[in-house]
Amino acid sequence: MIQRYTPPQIALHWLSAVLILLIIALPYGSDLFEPLLGGGAGVFTLHKSLGLLVLVLTVLRLVLRARSGAPDLMAGEPPLQRFAARAGHSLLYLLLVLMPLSGVLFGKRPVNLFWLVEIGPLPLSDAVREAAKLFHVTAQYLLFLLILGHAGAALWHHHVRRDGVLRAMLPERR
Repeated sequence: MIQRYTPPQIALHWLSAVLILLIIALPYGSDLFEPLLGGGAGVFTLHKSLGLLVLVLTVLRLVLRARSGAPDLMAGEPPLQRFAARAGHSLLYLLLVLMPLSGVLFGKRPVNLFWLVEIGPLPLSDAVREAAKLFHVTAQYLLFLLILGHAGAALWHHHVRRDGVLRAMLPERR
């Protein structure tokens, strides 16, 4: 087992984290972003484009994890804590795949990917669109909680436990 994540895994993790925070901020800070992006349509163009980029990065992260593995950072921890860590990571990955897909599915207009290429809209029934929208809007709160839990656990390991868990996902100091 490796004791640290690989440099590509670390880079993709932090790039994804920054993009996810921006994706979350865009709709909630639309008053700030609308003048910069040409109005509400520009805000959601960037929101959807970044969401699809996170989907691609997440698939790449999963491929890298399957090929390179991951350190067993929870060795020696109580079984319930190990389960919670695995479940939290699994749910995060699942939502990072399903959130962008559901966002694309509920839209009735094409996604203008970074103002370069239009994708969709897919020929779906209104019932499917409504289900995708309900999932997307509801699951965002679970994603918020998982992100807070993930960051909180990392900080707890770093500042309270001082066990190196967070350092395994930070770039190495030279």
